[in-house]
Amino acid sequence: MDREFFQIDPISAAQKLNVDYVIAARSNKKINKILNEHKKKFGRTSTIFKYNFNKGGPTFNIVAVVNSNYDPKAKKENGNQEYYLFATNLKINSISEIIKKIPEDYRKRWNIETGYRVKNEFKIRTCSTSPVVRIFYFVLQCILYNILNVLKAGFDITASELKSAIGSDIFQFIRNGFESLCAIPLEILLKRVMEYNEDRIKKLRIRLTDS
Repeated sequence: MDREFFQIDPISAAQKLNVDYVIAARSNKKINKILNEHKKKFGRTSTIFKYNFNKGGPTFNIVAVVNSNYDPKAKKENGNQEYYLFATNLKINSISEIIKKIPEDYRKRWNIETGYRVKNEFKIRTCSTSPVVRIFYFVLQCILYNILNVLKAGFDITASELKSAIGSDIFQFIRNGFESLCAIPLEILLKRVMEYNEDRIKKLRIRLTDS
């Protein structure tokens, strides 16, 4: 989760539900004091320390990863922080491992953000207040988004082009009936999907071997 969730309530809820989390943390006086003490002893290096909010709440770990591109003379904006801070309750077996793992895990969040953005290109607008209708439309959006990802494995296609193709097929279906759609080369599509899955499995195995 992003740093907006670096608060007592979300973290307490996650701890209570026994949910593993990685949350971008905000710096504050308490965290800066801990980091300054760390720098005096060990220099500007990555570190992990226990933390809880001044108002109470659960204790968790703060993972502070050194930003190698940090410029002390430049403004301290999002891209120019001395440390990247993450709050987590993940089990720590190795400090070096967790310092490498946490930023990698957090980057996966951007795939989720991209997914929601692209999914909204299939957004179906409705004035209905029925939760059944709204959930159905949401699920349909997700299905279309997944179809787009599968097609991208074998074809160069955008969300707009997929919507256009679907609209064309609907029109053809209404005008000529279901039989007019039987000419779609489903065999080619399935072959592409199988090739995509085989390639994905190979890449996953290589990643596991490398790690």
